[in-house]
Amino acid sequence: MKNTFWPILAIILLTASCRKEAENVKNKATSLKYLGEVALSHGDLLLSNRGALNKVVGQDSLLVYDQNSRQLVLIDLKKKIPIHTIAVTLDGPDFFDLPFLDATIRNDSIFILSQNYFSIYDLEGKIKLRFDKDQLNNSNSLFHISDFQVMEQGDILFSKVPLEVMVDNFTSKEKPNLFFTIDTPTGSISEKPVFSPKESLIDDKDRGYYNDLAFHYMTVSNDSIIYSFPFMSEIFIYNLQTNDQTKIEVPSKFAENLRKPITVADNNDTKKWADYIYSSSKFSAIERDSKTGFFLRVSTQYKKISDGLNQSSKYITLIDNKLRKIEEIELADKVFPNPIVSNGVVYLLKVDQPVEDAYTFVAYEIVK
Repeated sequence: MKNTFWPILAIILLTASCRKEAENVKNKATSLKYLGEVALSHGDLLLSNRGALNKVVGQDSLLVYDQNSRQLVLIDLKKKIPIHTIAVTLDGPDFFDLPFLDATIRNDSIFILSQNYFSIYDLEGKIKLRFDKDQLNNSNSLFHISDFQVMEQGDILFSKVPLEVMVDNFTSKEKPNLFFTIDTPTGSISEKPVFSPKESLIDDKDRGYYNDLAFHYMTVSNDSIIYSFPFMSEIFIYNLQTNDQTKIEVPSKFAENLRKPITVADNNDTKKWADYIYSSSKFSAIERDSKTGFFLRVSTQYKKISDGLNQSSKYITLIDNKLRKIEEIELADKVFPNPIVSNGVVYLLKVDQPVEDAYTFVAYEIVK
């Protein structure tokens, strides 16, 4: 045995080492390439230096709402210029309800979720269809609708935040779910059996509370809803065809992967809540690139450097279509932690806007 043990062990270790090296090389084949600053011109429009919404629509367009001029502006990401505007009127039959929470364009229609309505307009701003909050409240439960996705078959998938997340002393009579769809021609609603995970603590508030850090994000990939939360790094998958649910570990190397909750007493103290928000970590929404099928997420790690003063570091993570982390790098530029991705390029809006008549982003290319 002594004569054969060490050669066999060496072969095993060599094989494991080669396998690990192969995995590393494979991962290194895809990465994020820094492209520098990208300025999206305002053209002849008089716009503020920072727009709202910033939603990618289609492959190469960005939809922005300019609050000063009350215009929805469509910007071509290749040409880097505005190509269409829609005037936002606040009265009359074609009124828009503010603030806008989410929006997209599909074919010849613009879909907008606002505080009180879900509305569908043509590209000139004429109303085609509108649902108010009561029409969307199929379960008669109390919740906040945060975003939506237009599905391939035409249904609209909505993401809703249960009131338990927002109010620390409230409990629904029935367990609140997180998603529902609406068939726009008929108005019929289908609730999805997806619920807040135990980590959100909405069923165990004696252990603490997350407030709006437990508002979930979602995106859609094939037949699945991919959703996550700001207070943790784990990602959840719900298959719309099979109703199967899966939790995936996508840990950060730099940010705390699970934020500690705040107590209910401290949550009701404005100063302590503010201190809590700017401590520990926070994870952004997961954005999917339709060109590569990959996902992006930004994590922020806060650190107190003196009394009343915090410092934050931001990191961007590239995740493959099987939700495996490929790369995580620190963002050197001062940017908002809300990535948008289009046609293989990731855009992050700069905090300081250096150009007066343009929206300036920092861009990275997904290189395969």
